[in-house]
Amino acid sequence: METEWCNIYADVEDFLIPGLGLGAYDRSLYYHLLRHTRLKGCESALFAIGPLSKATGLSDFKVCDVVRDLHQKGCLRIEERTRLGHKISVLLPSEIAGLIRPSAEAEPVDLLAVDFFSNRQHLAAILARENGACFYCLKKLTGETCELDHVSPQKDALDNSYKNIVASCHSCNKAKGDRPAEDFVRSLYRFGTLNETELQLRLAAIESLRAGFLVPELAASFGS
Repeated sequence: METEWCNIYADVEDFLIPGLGLGAYDRSLYYHLLRHTRLKGCESALFAIGPLSKATGLSDFKVCDVVRDLHQKGCLRIEERTRLGHKISVLLPSEIAGLIRPSAEAEPVDLLAVDFFSNRQHLAAILARENGACFYCLKKLTGETCELDHVSPQKDALDNSYKNIVASCHSCNKAKGDRPAEDFVRSLYRFGTLNETELQLRLAAIESLRAGFLVPELAASFGS
């Protein structure tokens, strides 16, 4: 019996309260009514507003308001109204029609199988990984001014994984063409776009990218 009530309590906390959006007043009154009905082995009991107010610390008006709210949400049923009080039936989470249990946690995503290039679906995740800057020249970018670029040219092998897709500005995307990324950033250094330190950092970033160390947060692309 104790195990059964532990499970019911868990269902109340995990499914009923978040599923129906019960606030603190709802919870307080629901638990009190549950304690004096189902926990005693009966589905319903007669409750007067005054004693409920005293037991929960709520005003008479608030008790009436919360009882109506719980009734409307399907947590309880007002079976009868009498001069002595309300006959109330309390429902367990498993008895409430339409109460949806949260789905099981989604299985981890295989990032290597995710296409980070097509349809720009995960552009926000790539742009966030690059700290909002062009992977090559370090110019600041937004989603509107950003292009997705293949570090290793597509002519070598089609690879749309996070190990090969970066955010770049329009100029770098166009100027790089089919050149390997290392050759392109060296040309940026020769033309003065990058200084010596930035060149070394870009070369190190390319190496880290290909090694799989620059992993984007896939959740960052949701809603983009």
